[in-house]
Amino acid sequence: MTQPTIKDIKNKMSQALALIKEALNMSIPLLKTEQRENIVALWEAFIREFMGFIKQRSKEAGANLMSYISIRRIWLR
Repeated sequence: MTQPTIKDIKNKMSQALALIKEALNMSIPLLKTEQRENIVALWEAFIREFMGFIKQRSKEAGANLMSYISIRRIWLR
């Protein structure tokens, strides 16, 4: 198996972001309906699972990705 390149990773992230944007666009209108609690629960579960996976893989690999990411740089851009 060949080692992934930055381009490979960026392509996968772009595909994932497109799907997340699609799910968000589907979710937003439902926040004004009786489905709000269900939508919020779905997003909380998604974010919890994503963050948990980062934590798990970081522990397994011995390289904590989150320690390299600056939330400050993300929010202030």
